[in-house]
Amino acid sequence: MRKVLALAAAVLALPSLARAGDVELTGFAGYTFPFYSQTFDYGPGPVTIPIPGVSVEQSGSFQLKASGGTAFGGSLAFFPAATIGLELRVDHGNVKVETQTTGYNVNLTLPAPLDPVKTTLDLSPGQATLDAAAPWSLNLKLRTSGRSGFYVSGGLSHLGDLNFSATQTVALGVVAVNLVTSNLEIASIEMRTKPRTTGSSSWGGNLGLGLQFALGEHARLLFEGRGFYFAKQTYDWEAVITTPLPPLQTQLLGRLQLDPIEVKPWWVQATIGISYRF
Repeated sequence: MRKVLALAAAVLALPSLARAGDVELTGFAGYTFPFYSQTFDYGPGPVTIPIPGVSVEQSGSFQLKASGGTAFGGSLAFFPAATIGLELRVDHGNVKVETQTTGYNVNLTLPAPLDPVKTTLDLSPGQATLDAAAPWSLNLKLRTSGRSGFYVSGGLSHLGDLNFSATQTVALGVVAVNLVTSNLEIASIEMRTKPRTTGSSSWGGNLGLGLQFALGEHARLLFEGRGFYFAKQTYDWEAVITTPLPPLQTQLLGRLQLDPIEVKPWWVQATIGISYRF
């Protein structure tokens, strides 16, 4: 809401700005292309079985990967000179985060002449939600003279918190082995994210390149590519425990190591827009 009010106030100031120099009001829409992807490998580490010739190797993995969505926004630029101006812009870019699970693999080695037992526990994909990125930016904008041409703008951007959350079921490890039937019992638990208390910087930058084509004396058709870069935001994992765990599962949970999620708010967007010069 503060961003909308700021842009509305700037629009109300257009008549006085127009008397001082060239004012350009722009609206645009397009698609985002994010760069975030992270793979998580986990396991309980070496597991000792007090039976000669018996050992267990186990590990699992899953992935978080971002995909693009719609982008839209607006900008207001004031040009005290014909080719140099200051630009205030607000962007809204939708980015989705999806989880991909490859499962949990267990390799049980048994004493000779028994054959090894290999099994894979298929885990359902988790869920992840990410609010749309809505940065505002203050840029320096340079453009060629003439009704059609080329422009470039870039400067400082502010993003704020991403409001990211994710849940994922992971395997704790083997909790029971039946040597007679060669069956393995594998325990699992749900993990969820929590943000780090020490927040990262909300400031970053943006850079855009575009082409503009005259649609008349005042209107322009714009084709633009723009990139945004902000500091990563970190989230840790915590177990969702609704009932007390058995002692062995509690021990395995204490050995579980999951790297933190490091969401990197880096993306580019391709947009088409219309600008109007006063």
